[in-house]
Amino acid sequence: MPGFQILKKEPNYQIVFWSSVLNGIGGRFAQVGSFALLYLLTESGVALGILMALLVLPTIIFAPISGYLADRFHKAKLLFWTDLLRAPFALLPILGAMTGQLWPLYLSTFVIASGQAVYNPTRFSLIPDIVEKKNLVSINGLEQNVVGITLVFGSLLGGIIAFLTTVHVLFFSHAICLMSAAILISRLIRSNMTNHSKKEVAESTWRESGLLIIRVALLRVFLMVMLLMPLANGVDNVIFNLIALEVFNKGDLGVGFIYASLGIGFVLSSTVVKWIRGKYIAIGVFMILLEGIGHLLLSQSGFFMQALALAIFITFVGGISNICFDTVLMKILPASKRGFLFGALSMFQNSSMGIAMIGAGFLTEWLSPLQSSFLVGVTYILFAFIFILAFRSVDFRASIRKLKRLNFR
Repeated sequence: MPGFQILKKEPNYQIVFWSSVLNGIGGRFAQVGSFALLYLLTESGVALGILMALLVLPTIIFAPISGYLADRFHKAKLLFWTDLLRAPFALLPILGAMTGQLWPLYLSTFVIASGQAVYNPTRFSLIPDIVEKKNLVSINGLEQNVVGITLVFGSLLGGIIAFLTTVHVLFFSHAICLMSAAILISRLIRSNMTNHSKKEVAESTWRESGLLIIRVALLRVFLMVMLLMPLANGVDNVIFNLIALEVFNKGDLGVGFIYASLGIGFVLSSTVVKWIRGKYIAIGVFMILLEGIGHLLLSQSGFFMQALALAIFITFVGGISNICFDTVLMKILPASKRGFLFGALSMFQNSSMGIAMIGAGFLTEWLSPLQSSFLVGVTYILFAFIFILAFRSVDFRASIRKLKRLNFR
């Protein structure tokens, strides 16, 4: 695949990459199984919205704490333990499937997501520590491959497994994937090259790190992006499931295909990395505009293959936007505060997404999934114009100078 050659140049990132793929595929197995089980037991959009909210609620609670830990302790060890300790809880939904009760599924979802709330900021803040700065754009392209591969293989294979066997197999496979990812990341611990405490790291309080977001104009705009975009993304996550299940009546296999299409879009987005040379923010905002147009077209879908093609387009442009914004953040955030800041931004992002997911559950009780998609498309387009105005109001050089000074304090 395009861009995979960079893994040979960055052996430490290669370990992180494949452990993340295992982690993600297992998570997608569990997601497909959870959606299928929940829909079988309730057929409720509200129940689905609550489940999706439980996926993001722990980030609101744990992400800033995990980011602070990532700035102070061995990141690879944090990744190892979050994978290993979650494995037993991955099996809990099997009890729900056997008894017809929802609480084991909800509890498992919350615990697994709590571990992910620690895992994501830690992993994200680790990457700039173990790769060369000149390779960050290529690495962020591969990050979209992580998302895409897990969606394609996790969701599609998960849908096929659920169709041919039972959801029990999906949850058991999730536990195996988590343990395998932990074993793989242990190699990074032995390499002894992931602890940025070997570098000069400034001590800072939570208050200082948190105020940094408010004081730097560029970070304020990124905070706005993190707050607004998930309002549309959260509705997305519910809509795509219901398009497969309700609009086209494709069942478990349809959910697998819709998520596989989303994954293909993310993988394809990484192929454009070689053409991205600066102007990351302008490109990122333009891709959000195209994402909105994709949703407007999706709302007019008349057959399932058309919906799948548009799902690919939506995540293709969305993936390019992610590459651009992530590259900017990795380049500008001070190393001594990177973990906390990633965690804080994740907290705001997932707070908005949790609200949107709960709202989406009720929204789909009043509007059809395709009508909801039209509303999401209009929202993306509106956000794109807001972001254009916000970024144009920022003095980029002043923001970068302030962040550089903080990096050496």
